[in-house]
Formats: sequence, C-alpha cells, structure tokens
Amino acid sequence: MQQVSDLEEQLAEIKQQKKLLLKALDVLEEGIQMIDSSGRTILYTRGCEQIEHSKSDYVIGKHISEAYELDDETSVLLKVLKSGITTKNHHTSYITSQGKRADIITNTYPIFDNGKIIAAVSVNRDITKVGELTNKIIKLQKDLYSDQQKRHKHANGTIFSFDDIIGESDTIKQTIDIAKKFAQGFSSVFIQGETGTGKELFAQSIHNYSSRAKGPFVAVNCAAIPESLLEGILFGTRKGSFTGAEDKRGLFEEAHEGTLFLDEINSMSMLLQTKLLRVLQSKTVRRLGGNKEIQVNPRIISATNVDPIESIAKNNLRNDLYYRLAVTTLVIPPLRERLNDIPVLTKCFIEKNNKLLGKHIQNISEDVHEVFNRYNWPGNVRELEHAIEHALNIAESSDITLGFQHLPPHLREKFSHKHHFYKDYKVESLQQTLFDIERDIITQELNNNNYNITKTAKSLGVSRQHLQYRLKRLNIDK
Repeated sequence: MQQVSDLEEQLAEIKQQKKLLLKALDVLEEGIQMIDSSGRTILYTRGCEQIEHSKSDYVIGKHISEAYELDDETSVLLKVLKSGITTKNHHTSYITSQGKRADIITNTYPIFDNGKIIAAVSVNRDITKVGELTNKIIKLQKDLYSDQQKRHKHANGTIFSFDDIIGESDTIKQTIDIAKKFAQGFSSVFIQGETGTGKELFAQSIHNYSSRAKGPFVAVNCAAIPESLLEGILFGTRKGSFTGAEDKRGLFEEAHEGTLFLDEINSMSMLLQTKLLRVLQSKTVRRLGGNKEIQVNPRIISATNVDPIESIAKNNLRNDLYYRLAVTTLVIPPLRERLNDIPVLTKCFIEKNNKLLGKHIQNISEDVHEVFNRYNWPGNVRELEHAIEHALNIAESSDITLGFQHLPPHLREKFSHKHHFYKDYKVESLQQTLFDIERDIITQELNNNNYNITKTAKSLGVSRQHLQYRLKRLNIDK
C-alpha cells in the first residue's frame, strides 16, 4: 500500500510540474506546437492560439492535415519529422483552421530518443502584421511615386534628374560629371555616401540620363524590410509554393530592361547576398517556392552609407558581391566638403518652404550664416533642409530674415555660447597665439561633446587618431 501511495504522490507531482510547465509556456508570445511521431499535435500553447485565432481543443489530437490545409510537402513540422533535420528562420504563410491567413517565422526541431525520431516541435513568431505593414509601405511608396509623376514628373517611376541636384562647387560638379559618364555606360554602379547626401537622387538621375530611361526605375531599401520578407519581394513568389501564396512578380522582374536600385545593400543577410549574387551571375531569377528560371535584365545600382571595405571586414558584405556590384563606384561628397554650396542650397530650401508655409523669408542672418558654415552637418543636405524647414515653421509671417532664434534646438544649444567665440588674444608670439587659439577651440568642442573623442573628432572634421595627437601636443586632458 505504501508503494501505491508513493506512486500516486509522484504521479501527482509530475502532473503538477507538467501543469506549471504548460503555464510557463503560455506566457511566451511565441507559439509552440509539438507533434508526435504520427503527426498528431500533442502541444499547442496560447501563443499559437493568438497567432492562429484558434483554440487548442480544435488542434490537440488532430493530424496536421486535419487541422490545416497542409500536407507532407507543405508542412514544415511534417518535413522535419520525416527528415530529422532542423529548419530555422523559415517563412511560412498558410490558412488557419478558422480561415485566417497567417505569416510566421518558425524554427522547427526534431526530437530524438535513442536515435529514433519521436516528435517534432516548432517555435513560431507571428509576422502577419509586419508583412501587412511592409505591403502597405510598398504600396504607399508606389502611390507616392504615382502622385509625384502626375505632378509633371517622369512616367518611369522617378522624380529626379541631374537638373534637380543643387550645387555650384567644383566638388559636386565633378561628381555629377562622373555620374553622367557612368549613366551612358552599361556597367553596374555602386554609390557610396553618408546618410542625407542624396544617393537615390543620383541613382534616379543616372537612370534618366541612360539609354534605359524609358524603362522602369524600381527602388528598395534593404534595411527597411524584414529579412523574412525581402527574398519574396526581390525574387517573387509562386502560387502553390505554400498555402495562401500567390503568383507575384519580384522587383527583379518589375525592373526588367530598366534599373533596380538596392539601397543599404550591406544590411542584407549573408544568405540573401549569396542568392543575390547567383541572380546577378546567371541573369535569371527563381521565384520563392518555384523551380522555373525567369530571365531578368535590370541594370543594378546599389548604395551604402558606410565604407564598403569596412563592411567586408566586419562580415556585413560579401567581397565577391561587392566587386560584382562595384564595377563603377560613385562617391557622393558630404556637405562639410562642399560648404560653398550651402548658400545656394539654403536659398532653394527657403523658396520651397515659403510656398508651402505661406512665409516671406528672403535671407538668413549673419549668425545663422556663421552656424551653417561652422557646423559639421552629420545629416548632410537632408539635415540642412530640415533645419530650414524647422526655422520657417518657427518664423512669424511678418519675418523676412531667419535668425539664430529660429534654428532647431540642437543647433542653438551647440552654438549659443559661441556667438562671440573669438576673444582678444595678446599677440607676443604668433606661434604661441595660434597654439592658444587651437587649444581653446578643441577644449570647447570637447566640452560640447561631453569629452567624447569620436564625436569631437567628427565635429572638428579630423580623424580620431589626429585629434588624440593634438590633445597630447596641446596638453589637453579632462
């Protein structure tokens, strides 16, 4: 009797532990589903219920093919159960038992006992809303392009040409000349430029100056779309590849005989970079889930806002893909290297925002002129445009001059104590006076940047190593 009592206690304890384990699993946002060796569901957590808008009572005990419109070919769980091979980061789209469409990223694992597969378990993350949002973003981008086209712009999907690039400096003129030469060729173009320098502006201009100008211009920011969806967007999908999938052309097909612009190419995963390289080499694309090779012939313009060699060193960019894309390379200069373009850019942005906001600004004050010329512009032309737009929003309708008080807070904070930076120096020795001035400038910049060496070097327009050398030479420490 004691043995029976002990067994009952152990059984009760096991049941309690199982109950606690199931409750713990129900806390997770991810859905966990397990099938036994026959393909019947034996575990279905609350996360699965929320993803599929279903109840565990409907799924538990049923074979996968009973509970879903899936079979041995389309169910990842059944495939893993059969093969014994783990599948990770698999994008699945299917129709649930309630007739709802679900998009998930799943990691599926076989479970072994004494070398025999006894079950398979999947950990599922819902990306349905992410997919819907991505599709909306793409649609909005297309609608935006469409609206802009209607307002006297191009019918090929672009809104810019070389005439829209503003600048009178030799630096920007040389860059435009080089870009025009690239446009007249057939080679792929790799654009390198910091954020806000106008990479897509140049990409569209190259397309419109090329022999492919009548063809489509298709752009995608590789960093803005979830990795799980980017492959299908680039290469397309085939109907029947998984439940709910439709025949859909990818961007490579849409850009056929035109130009495909791949922005922030370095943000793409290494696996997808490998697939992209295959497409570039073969000039054929295979839709996701398909087995048919489709001929594609877009000209590729790619871009990155970081040094590609540095990206290669950090294993963020395949070197063979880079050399395939960078047959010709265009480096767009940052605004700090073309400061004499600021007046013409400023005038353009003021005129544009005067019309939008109903203001009558005619010029900028001397203080603003000084700030614009001394600021490092990490956000480049885009940051300058936003600064002017901010200033015009602040300005009164009666104002005709933009003053220091109209500038964005970060510029006012950075330069408010510098209005009268240059003080009177007693010149006994020119070398010593220059020494003192340099020390004062660097000390102020260090103070402005909370003694962050990297930020200070950037604001001064020098390398970190050079700044450290100057600090040592000038005897400057915290």
